[in-house]
Amino acid sequence: MSSGSHLSKELFDLVKAIGESRSKQEEDKIIVKEVSVLKNKINEKNIQPKKMKEYLIRATYIELLGHDASFAYIHAVNLTQERKILCKRVGYMSCNLFLNQESPLMILLVSTIQKDLQSKSYLEVIAALITCCKLMNQTIVHPVLEPVT
Repeated sequence: MSSGSHLSKELFDLVKAIGESRSKQEEDKIIVKEVSVLKNKINEKNIQPKKMKEYLIRATYIELLGHDASFAYIHAVNLTQERKILCKRVGYMSCNLFLNQESPLMILLVSTIQKDLQSKSYLEVIAALITCCKLMNQTIVHPVLEPVT
């Protein structure tokens, strides 16, 4: 079985190892090791957006399995500011999964959402609108409301 050109070997190996684990304890051990590796990699200097996208996908997988990936939350917000639409969409997807309406990181996300709502690219507008639907609260809605109406 090939991991495909869109998946890294590390992500493929992680999913495979977790899928083949025989107990919850074994799965937890794999995830704890992966969290340690990701924490080191995600905090390196000058990470390419493509690599950061990969790290966030792995962190999202960890979070979806019920483990803490809060070390990646700020990086998800930062990735929404990328120009490449695929990276931007992964950043928004991660924010939608990681954050809630009361998260202090929402303040940082507002300016990116405002900018993307005014974009000529419908893909950027859609990504920002989906995030608005999921994460907006009464405090943050006013700065975002004008570009939407």
